[in-house]
Amino acid sequence: MRKYVTLAVLVVGLPACSLLGTDCGRNRPDTYYDVQGIGFSVARQPRDKSWEFAAAGNTVPSRELRLRLTLKERHYTVVPVAGLLPAAYACDPVPAGSLGSTEQMDSLSITSDYDFDALHPAGTQLADLLLVDERYSLLVPSRQMPLEPFRFVELSLREAPATTGPQKFRVYYRQTNGEIYTAETVAITLAQ
Repeated sequence: MRKYVTLAVLVVGLPACSLLGTDCGRNRPDTYYDVQGIGFSVARQPRDKSWEFAAAGNTVPSRELRLRLTLKERHYTVVPVAGLLPAAYACDPVPAGSLGSTEQMDSLSITSDYDFDALHPAGTQLADLLLVDERYSLLVPSRQMPLEPFRFVELSLREAPATTGPQKFRVYYRQTNGEIYTAETVAITLAQ
């Protein structure tokens, strides 16, 4: 009987004391993120209302247009095993990607399938027309100057298109490790 009590104490007690592995009571490790893809959508942000996604065929005034670019991420961490044997614990999630990524972006191109104005015919880079948070110019990475991946960015237009008409935006995103991701928005009518 003594053997069974001792065995029960070891089986139940050791994980509680973290002797078999790491647990939630210790400082949880920070996580990294790995880019797995991108999302690209059109939203409308009226001044007096909250934003809403634009559906295909919607008319969106150029001053209310928001292009939302997000990374699809996989989070990972490296945790040293502190005990004799690893043990599994159900813990609250750690801050996702708090240590950043080992990947960098070296190319970012945003274009439209339709003419925007005389200087930006269909298929040409629109980076000079885009603002981040309605204030800052979009920084475009290059192979000589790669940038840390942004995890979410909301872009607005610096100026209206030449005429009211259809627009369908595309993004090309490339990383220094050779991974390439593309995405496109639904077709909308962009009003001046």
